[in-house]
Amino acid sequence: MQDLNKASGLNVKLNNFKLIYDEEQYLAKAKPREYTEAIPVYLKKDDHKQMLYWMYRYFEDEKDKKIFDSAGLEYDLTVIKNGQIGEEYIKTVGHYHANISDSDTTYPEVYEVIEGNIEYLLQTKPDKGGKVDAILVEAEAGDKVVVPPGYGHISINAGNEIVVSSNLQKADLPAGADYDFYQEHEGGAFYRTDKGLEPNPKYKINKLRIVRPLEKPEFGLEKDKSLYLSFLENPEKFDYLNNPQKYDFFELFEDIKL
Repeated sequence: MQDLNKASGLNVKLNNFKLIYDEEQYLAKAKPREYTEAIPVYLKKDDHKQMLYWMYRYFEDEKDKKIFDSAGLEYDLTVIKNGQIGEEYIKTVGHYHANISDSDTTYPEVYEVIEGNIEYLLQTKPDKGGKVDAILVEAEAGDKVVVPPGYGHISINAGNEIVVSSNLQKADLPAGADYDFYQEHEGGAFYRTDKGLEPNPKYKINKLRIVRPLEKPEFGLEKDKSLYLSFLENPEKFDYLNNPQKYDFFELFEDIKL
């Protein structure tokens, strides 16, 4: 059993695929996602049953609820299994966030790797020429990854171990998210297989960046401080999640491959 307290700032442990915690302290319940629910976004398409990942929404300590509610944000945890579906590594289904009212700007989100290594595939929607820009973020434990406005995202476990991540986003944002686009295009702009990145023929790729995330203290994002504790200490630093039009989303990543 792995104690995730230091990395997450939460009283939680990982036992195999399951999070162990006091269900009176944290009221979140696990919501599983199976392969049969995600068939459209994977390269391999059959009807075999396999668990992919578990989502724990609103995983806030009961004593901290008012702080999150006041900021209009939610904190979630996700546990992603290791392994593959055919040649492709296990991933989340992917989605784009909702737009701010009367705006073309979508809400951002910030992720944190608590355990293991995760690859985040970020992508724009097609431009007038039908092309997308894609960013593959290679992240390790302690890294914070901002999904900027205008980008959809997929989390990929391309390693040999179970991974755990957290995220902070506008409360109830998933209810307005667009999952259909990824299903209609049979996944993201690339498939992550054991041979590397394989382009999805449903897309035209304008540009691909392979990057590492940078620390961004002004956004409350530091590698040696958990996302949860960073928010509790300075909720005002996370205003960009509700009001992204007021902020510049520059210098989030550094290129590691061209």
